[in-house]
Amino acid sequence: MTRTGRLPLAVLPLALTYLAVALNMTIASVALPTISTQFQASAEQLAWIVNATPMVSAAFILFAGAWSDRIGRKRMLIIGNVIFLASAILSGMTDSVQTLILLRALTGLGSAMAMPAAMALTFDVTRGTSQRTAVGIMGGTQAIGALLGPLLGGAALVTFGWHAAFWSVAPMLALALVLNIVLLPRDQPLPRRPLDSVGSALTAVSGVAFLYAAVSAASSPDTWIWVAVAVGVLSALALVWWERRVDYPLFVPEIVRRRTFLVPTLVVFMVQFTLGGLLFLNTQYVQLVLGFSALSAGLFLMPALLMWTASASTAGITAKRFGARNVTAVSLVITAVGLVLTGIGGRNPVYPVLILGLVLTGVMGVAPALMTHTSVANYPEERRSVGSAINSMAVRFGLAFGVAGYGTLLAIRYQDRIASALGGLSAQDRADAAESLGGAINVADRSDVAGLADAARDAYVSGFQLVLVIAALVLVLLAVVVWRGLPAHLDVGENKTVEVAS
Repeated sequence: MTRTGRLPLAVLPLALTYLAVALNMTIASVALPTISTQFQASAEQLAWIVNATPMVSAAFILFAGAWSDRIGRKRMLIIGNVIFLASAILSGMTDSVQTLILLRALTGLGSAMAMPAAMALTFDVTRGTSQRTAVGIMGGTQAIGALLGPLLGGAALVTFGWHAAFWSVAPMLALALVLNIVLLPRDQPLPRRPLDSVGSALTAVSGVAFLYAAVSAASSPDTWIWVAVAVGVLSALALVWWERRVDYPLFVPEIVRRRTFLVPTLVVFMVQFTLGGLLFLNTQYVQLVLGFSALSAGLFLMPALLMWTASASTAGITAKRFGARNVTAVSLVITAVGLVLTGIGGRNPVYPVLILGLVLTGVMGVAPALMTHTSVANYPEERRSVGSAINSMAVRFGLAFGVAGYGTLLAIRYQDRIASALGGLSAQDRADAAESLGGAINVADRSDVAGLADAARDAYVSGFQLVLVIAALVLVLLAVVVWRGLPAHLDVGENKTVEVAS
């Protein structure tokens, strides 16, 4: 326990755990171009390297929140830390793309077990003003992780190879594990609340099925995609049916129907959808098209992440003056402008314009900072963890679907544009070059085919520009939804729920 004005030392390992989760996501993105060329990984495999972690995390996070109350929050956090640490170390030791994907899935399981417990423990070890400060620190680690990930991963990759990019989070996780064991108080018995296990399972099955279909659409257009779509639709329909009949539903109908829950949750999902796509595509654009090293790419993308951190941290101040609805809508439009500026340069950008575009995309950080508070505040105090878990799922599925959706869209455009440059190649080389930009560059290097690398880069840029334009249009439409769907003033008092303005 702590006095209300002082942060306890126990907050440090909890924040380190959150930071490691955020670092782990962006580190994987930085390593993709090197993995693509070294292992001749397909576009589908690259997407799964990124997708596996948030997908598994989203599938298990609702269950993990309930489990932590049953077996003890400290115990659940430590188990999650151990799984996360072991899978991160093993990820850098594998020589198989398939094994790497499996290990990335295990990091998702570890983070799903650790994160709800870590946030609950933050509330347990703090009180009063120190509690609000601690929760703010926990949220801020997400932006810090996104900022440091490309630099830390890029530096490790350039110095020691791609394996070290995954190892770079291990010291932080090990320190967090030791400090969590030493500093956190012993678990106390907690009252068990009813858990909608069926609703949680149906939500996970539906999301994972749709994700599988999306990530496989471009490179594996077979019957299994339609099976996955069918499973997703049926499980979603079953979820609606079940939630209307269960005594303790996961999605409380009177809350879910509120615009002040639906619209903010949609915004959080779509912002993360856009962020996931950008993390997946921007690193390949900067490294494989513009020719930056992994470390230089991290430095080059830093302005967008700095702006994300700054805009998110000041969102409350600007919202207090201009209104959360207005600030959110304007930030989405500014981000759309940034996406267009980022894409117009192509293979030979005017770098000040490109940097300006990247900076403007970082303004997007305002939206989740404001809308997360609005959506979670709809849930009453005694069920606030459920609202937080649903918001966390929106974040994780948004990131994963963004990589899958925008990655698939780019792959379709890339394969269409590269087709004319593949004549004269062997069947295997044609397949490799059509799979991804990294594959095409690798084929060009070993076969010395004139113009193949340039044609592949042109094809990638064509897809990259298409994705950014579509993403910009989606954000403008989302801004209209926010403007029309939310009340002008979202006044949320402590321990009160948001009501829809009449």
